[in-house]
Amino acid sequence: MQGYKKLIAITASLLFLNGCSNSDPEALISEEDNTVELIFGEQEVSFTAEHYATMTQEALNLFHEELPVYRDDQEQLERWFIRYYIQKHEYNESWSTDEMILLASERSKYETQWRNYAEARYEITASEEAIEAQAEYNIELYESSTPASVQGMADGLNLTIEEFFKEFDKDHVERTVIWEQLFPILQQEYADEENKDTVSVARRYSEEVIHSIQSNGPDFHSIPFAE
Repeated sequence: MQGYKKLIAITASLLFLNGCSNSDPEALISEEDNTVELIFGEQEVSFTAEHYATMTQEALNLFHEELPVYRDDQEQLERWFIRYYIQKHEYNESWSTDEMILLASERSKYETQWRNYAEARYEITASEEAIEAQAEYNIELYESSTPASVQGMADGLNLTIEEFFKEFDKDHVERTVIWEQLFPILQQEYADEENKDTVSVARRYSEEVIHSIQSNGPDFHSIPFAE
């Protein structure tokens, strides 16, 4: 269960950041930095946009070398492989290519169920109009001060910043839209629990999602997120 606890921790972190999407840019950046330190510890290296572009291109090339045959989940698997490849270099992880593919596969499975469970259990979905509006908000938020990671990944993918948020990062955008609807419902659902802040509620929901995955099959592996 240790691996599942790590998955819950990182998911809670992401949801906390998503929940701050309507904050001003300075608050968002500050909260993101603190949350990343809480989950991962200090980043080993600071990278420029050029570094992120190079890492993104390296990840793409490596991914297509290892998985040359198209799969139904190719797009989502590629997306998460790139993210883990970058995390490996940011935090000096020792993951092999096979381990990163497994991480990407398990995370993709989890993220799909995260959305499916929100719809099946709580009847929460994200419309294309709401996703588009949230993406536009993100674009406006970072228009004058684009983080090196976002600019670099967009460059490495040969995308504009607008395309990055509306295409590559669309899964995070959709998550934000769903979470804004889901969070107040979950607060009521967990009303008898002592802690009902964003991180605690996100962690509790993650436990529900993982339990639903395990109930459908025992082949969901631990995901060794960085401490």
